[in-house]
Amino acid sequence: MLLDIIINFCILFTFAILTYIPFQNKLNLFIPSTKYHPFILGILSGLTGCILMLTAIAVSEHVIVDGRMAVISLSAVLGGPIATFISATIIGIFRMFLYDFSIDSLIAGGNTIVIGIIISLFIRNKPIELRIRYVPYYFAYSVIQASLVICLLNNWSFTSYLAVFGFVIYSIVSFSIVFIILKQLNNLFNKIRQIEEMSVTDYLTELNNNRKFQEYAQNLLNTNDRFSLILLDIDHFKKVNDTYGHPIGDEVLKELGLRLKGASNFWGGIVSRNGGEEFSVLLPNATVESSLEAAEIIRQAIEKSPFHVSTGDNLHITVSGGISSYPENGDKVNELYKLADDALYIAKSSGRKKVIHILQT
Repeated sequence: MLLDIIINFCILFTFAILTYIPFQNKLNLFIPSTKYHPFILGILSGLTGCILMLTAIAVSEHVIVDGRMAVISLSAVLGGPIATFISATIIGIFRMFLYDFSIDSLIAGGNTIVIGIIISLFIRNKPIELRIRYVPYYFAYSVIQASLVICLLNNWSFTSYLAVFGFVIYSIVSFSIVFIILKQLNNLFNKIRQIEEMSVTDYLTELNNNRKFQEYAQNLLNTNDRFSLILLDIDHFKKVNDTYGHPIGDEVLKELGLRLKGASNFWGGIVSRNGGEEFSVLLPNATVESSLEAAEIIRQAIEKSPFHVSTGDNLHITVSGGISSYPENGDKVNELYKLADDALYIAKSSGRKKVIHILQT
């Protein structure tokens, strides 16, 4: 019996891992469109439940112990109501015909389907965060209802109580182990995701850093669609740091990042902080003319209202900009960046508070 229990639990554990990691996109694995996930998860859960019943532990003539209730509960978390209904239906029908079809098997299978329907109704329209929070409750409900049916099928005999005891203990232990491991995995993957985000995010402004900028720019080149690159630099930023201190300078940089995102959003601009007081905006599908128009609007949006800092001062901040465009000015990221930087230098050296396209030089 112990070997049967181990085998049954291993099947349950394998199902949990192989559905949790791919379908929650924890390792960026290719899975079909998310609209099919509930159906795929429901079918996989149902088939797993059938396998669990084939390797179940018989505790009486009418009762078998396995992890099917855990499978239904996990399908509710990972796939939502559709997955729950599909899995419970497959498991319930299989239970009806697992042995000789009888009133007892009909009741046992029908009970599984009813459990799936009720859980599906309970989790309808609930996000995955709430489904995770409540999963112990609807798992407990499924175990209690299944236990009552076990007692009913055994005429509330002493044997039925022993069967229920074995069923409840195995269900709780197996589900708890799997659930705890999945929560630990979730915490681990969340930490990995945070580290990945930190590696491509500027620590101060929370914009893309230069590494992420390079990635976005290369992706735009790979699509072979036109785009423009705007480089922006704060005018006389050294004076801000010297006069008010670097903490105030950091406040200016953070506020500038917010304004750049807001001002460039209309064009789908991808904003990055490339270093120091230098920022960039990638404008997909922007021509030379439209990039000049966008850059001027962005520049004016920064200039038109003062920056309120923690000292109570209102700082008048302006920026200069340089622009290059693909395919007119090159087909490599570093080439486009250098030309935009050259245009930025000309803008700054010719009076600042302006934007210049490299084709204007």
